[in-house]
Amino acid sequence: MKTNIQVLVAGVIVFVAFIAACGGDDDTPQSNNEAPEAMTAHREPPERPDREPLIESETTADGLKAILGTGDLGVGRERIGFVLTSKTGFINTDGVQVKPKYISDGAEGAGAAVDTEFHEWPYGNRGLYTTYVDFDRAGDWVLDISVPGENGATMSVPLAIEVFDISHAPMQGHSAVSSKTRTVDDVETIEELTTGSLQDPDLYQISLDQALENEMPTVVVFASPAFCQNAVCGPQVDVLQELKNAYPSDANFVHVDFYDNPHEIQGDLERAVIAPAVLEWRLPSIEWTFVIDKQGIVTARFEGFATYNEVEAALRQVL
Repeated sequence: MKTNIQVLVAGVIVFVAFIAACGGDDDTPQSNNEAPEAMTAHREPPERPDREPLIESETTADGLKAILGTGDLGVGRERIGFVLTSKTGFINTDGVQVKPKYISDGAEGAGAAVDTEFHEWPYGNRGLYTTYVDFDRAGDWVLDISVPGENGATMSVPLAIEVFDISHAPMQGHSAVSSKTRTVDDVETIEELTTGSLQDPDLYQISLDQALENEMPTVVVFASPAFCQNAVCGPQVDVLQELKNAYPSDANFVHVDFYDNPHEIQGDLERAVIAPAVLEWRLPSIEWTFVIDKQGIVTARFEGFATYNEVEAALRQVL
């Protein structure tokens, strides 16, 4: 590796996966090249997205609790992801449904209940429930989540969320941000590029801005593996490596650490510096995956942890 200055991009804890999903079916928005700065000028993302608390419901009398994995929501069709816990731990039962309700301005309009899909994570019994919801207006919403119980009973938990006119991070159909990120040629050791123990040089061979110009699809993960600590955070860089191994010549695979100085943190996040690309992409939370087509348009975005199957399905849409 050649020597250069600077220290790369980074990542911190994140959720499950959040979010997994989608892009490329009939519901995918049309391309829109409006810059993220113009789209979100009316509000700023947090200065320290790695310190943003998770959105959680109250715990019901039954011990049911919901933890949102996809808090960056805008008007339109959005992917919702959440984790459910009970008195005995994480819930992974089938049959969970969500009914969205708009509650701002004293008005209340409930949508139809939609089924969810459970995505099991590659370790433990944890997993993320996901579905798509059409938000027709900005404001305060509640997700009424129903969970099948014993003997035909149904438990439910309301999860309050906020929907904005447009999300912070680039949405489906919008141009990806052409950020210059560091590669193995820019550093002395790969420890300057990632906080994780999985240190695959293939994920740092090309800068993100170059990837967006070589007429190949791109999968980019913003995450800090060593600081994946909360209920919705998972091994996203491992998923990126699996995809790279399965489609080695079909797409660009880029990891950007959430932190710009991984080798200087040494377990102390007070030393952490948010990576420039994280700020340029206006990411409001700590783990993100984007699938981008050959024209540089975001076709799928996953906030928090997304499984291999979820991201692969989105990638295959653009190959």
